Amino acid sequence: MSASDADRPPPWSRLRQDVGAVVWSSFLAACLAAMLFFAAFDPLTLASDDNPPWWLESRMTGYSVGFFFFWFVCAVAGFLTSALLHSSAGAGQRGD
Repeated sequence: MSASDADRPPPWSRLRQDVGAVVWSSFLAACLAAMLFFAAFDPLTLASDDNPPWWLESRMTGYSVGFFFFWFVCAVAGFLTSALLHSSAGAGQRGD
């Protein structure tokens, strides 16, 4: 074993690779979705009723809640896609 092999971290498992890919791609998609959504809508006008909830009284809170909502939706879509891809790949390997 050479010195460069000893310094290398162990390879990632397939699950770890999938989680990393889904989390990173959903983060980037949520960034784009939040930019496009909040370019058209102001969080304060979305909560423009007479008594907005206490957590939506500032614009930054609205941006944060919106971003995490988009990230959650994109992550769910990514995990479902990953699960469907792996289930169809497994079915083809069994000879179905």
